[in-house]
Amino acid sequence: MKDHPASLSLTSPSRLQEATIYSRRRFRPIWRRQSGDLVLYYTGEAYTKTFEDSGLFVDFGDILKADPEWAGNFKESPLENVQYQGKQYALPFIGYYEGMFYNKALFEQYGLEEPTTWENIMKANEVFSQNDIVTLSMSLGMPYITTENFIMGASGKENHRNYFDDSWGIAIDCIAELYQKGGLPKDTFTISEDDVRLLFSEGKAAMMINGSWCTESLQGNPDMRIISMPTLPGGTGGENCAIAGFSSGWHMTKAANERSGETLKFLKYMTSPETMARFIAYGGSPAIVCDAPENSSELLKSAVTMLEKAQYQDAALDSQVNHEAYETLNNGIQYVCEGQMTSAEVLKQAKQLNESGQ
Repeated sequence: MKDHPASLSLTSPSRLQEATIYSRRRFRPIWRRQSGDLVLYYTGEAYTKTFEDSGLFVDFGDILKADPEWAGNFKESPLENVQYQGKQYALPFIGYYEGMFYNKALFEQYGLEEPTTWENIMKANEVFSQNDIVTLSMSLGMPYITTENFIMGASGKENHRNYFDDSWGIAIDCIAELYQKGGLPKDTFTISEDDVRLLFSEGKAAMMINGSWCTESLQGNPDMRIISMPTLPGGTGGENCAIAGFSSGWHMTKAANERSGETLKFLKYMTSPETMARFIAYGGSPAIVCDAPENSSELLKSAVTMLEKAQYQDAALDSQVNHEAYETLNNGIQYVCEGQMTSAEVLKQAKQLNESGQ
């Protein structure tokens, strides 16, 4: 990034954090009304309230309105998700994403349509189960990521934040259907997360639901792809939705903004499509609309495409709902798979816990 006059020698998002003018380890000066000009820090409500209470930081709302071309680079959902009480104290940068990884070669080998619909998945399951291939590598002992992606495929934007809505039962029932039709690993109740990934990466499973942290290790295989969870029967999700979170973002002080335009100029550079493309080569979900980097793997290209199609993006559910309620939901899936409970019964228990705050 030597082409920027105020360049930092950065090679990855982690290096960016090291070189940032203001580091996370030095948060305490905010309480003393001291800060670097530009801060890359958490965006959760408790953190952002501290930024607001300090009175040191700008609300980017008017700044974005003044430069609609720059503002148009930001994806709508990430921008909205880091707002605090309607104010834009932070600008999202790089986050994580989740989705359904699949091995395109296995689908082609058996003449199957790619898993872009639930119907395609179940047709593929009939074939894979007859050829000793696991359809979906997952752990029913730790189903969290799989659960929330199935829920997105069922609930869509309409009910994703309508916690423990009846539509979430569609997701549970679809997981149970795959289990009952032999689509999950034989040791799905006890398999470790490492073995879930190994089963998929070695070509012994056709699909796996996981996150951006797995992308780098899978990029060497040109047959790997990732898509959003397809719309489930009776659901409203699909390719227009994705699990993606932005837990940190840029904050700028009023003093820097009033002193000169150099800090804002640097921020615009860091949040440009060209710069963002270079960062996501190392992984992560961009808050900026950008193309895949040159010479990207097919997997990374598919990730960028997935996120471009997903007009609605929301964070993982475990960061939104009561912990005990979410554990009850995930643990209950095993009982639904074995026919010992219904999805409605599991949802009722979880919803009661969530509403009581226990």
